[in-house]
Amino acid sequence: MIPRSPMGAERNGHLLLPKALRLLIIGAVLQPGLPAASPDAFYTQKGSDPSFAEVMKSGKLPRGRNSGNGFKGSRIEVNQDLLKGYPSTSRRVIEDIMIHTLGNSMIRRPDFPKWSRWYQEDGNTQIFRLFKGEENVRNSRELAARTEAFSAFKWKKGDGWQEWVGTYTIIKPHGCSIFQAKNPHNDWSVMINMNDDGDVSLNHRRGEDKVMARNMTAKPFQIRIRENGHDYEVYFNGRKEGEGSYARTQGETNFRWGMYLGGREVRHDAMILVTGAAINPRNLDEFVVVDPEPEAIPEPAPEPEPPPGVAIPVRKWTNRSDGELEAEARYKPGTDVIHFKIEGTWTAYPLTELSTEDQRELVRAFETVKD
Repeated sequence: MIPRSPMGAERNGHLLLPKALRLLIIGAVLQPGLPAASPDAFYTQKGSDPSFAEVMKSGKLPRGRNSGNGFKGSRIEVNQDLLKGYPSTSRRVIEDIMIHTLGNSMIRRPDFPKWSRWYQEDGNTQIFRLFKGEENVRNSRELAARTEAFSAFKWKKGDGWQEWVGTYTIIKPHGCSIFQAKNPHNDWSVMINMNDDGDVSLNHRRGEDKVMARNMTAKPFQIRIRENGHDYEVYFNGRKEGEGSYARTQGETNFRWGMYLGGREVRHDAMILVTGAAINPRNLDEFVVVDPEPEAIPEPAPEPEPPPGVAIPVRKWTNRSDGELEAEARYKPGTDVIHFKIEGTWTAYPLTELSTEDQRELVRAFETVKD
């Protein structure tokens, strides 16, 4: 039991919540102004998809060679409203790309509709899907299921820095690579991976890998990659997470994004969205610079007027999806929202979206204040 006495203590107009409220939960930070959502809220599916055994029985994917038939799937419509507040999502899908599926390694844009079981576009969003039991059939390589887009644009060492940026939304997580800087002669230099829990990792060709964020299912995030044919840098939601190099003595490098399982089996259905993907975008203002150079630090903005209610000092909060937020808050008893101060802005958040434990702590705190 948490003692009741500290719950009602006040100091300088601040309500002092107990240390027990600092829940040790690992998750993504709540996006300001963007409500938590379930994976199903991001899309609507029209139609159904047969099993992989039925696909192969159809004869449309012959073993040992690229198919020109493709295989159509159910239609996915993306809830664009849930993506409007994220960086780069207003940018249109890149035209000059090809896709690689388990049935054909080089599918050009006019043929994309034939392969809608694995790849679709809706608005500014690319939809990548894989289904349980699928495997590569175009050649003799075992397993190696994939659905990836890749750029026609390529480069080699000496051509300068190239950039890729896009906003990912994990819908059905599965252990795989979701991004590669790929050279067909010297293989990949850097990958971004996810696992079955929706954790997102930086995978260096050389060096120690790094988990950049955990439990990111249904929590859109931005990836930015800089690559020059030898060196690379990786950014997650504007923060630089790592860098490295990998010598490539021949061939050219390009960007690939989607899902690639390599030697893994497809144990269950998988699905991700990539919105606003761009290569060498002209406007870099949208990128969040977490650690700018001293001369780039802007003048501080005036302090915003706080909303009405009792001030709660900086604490760790959690929502119903185990997302974590550490922020100052304001709460007015009797209302159905709590205000968080995030990056200098007060943002309303529904009480019903907080974890049950956090809601109970608030109720107990203000009952004690009233007494």
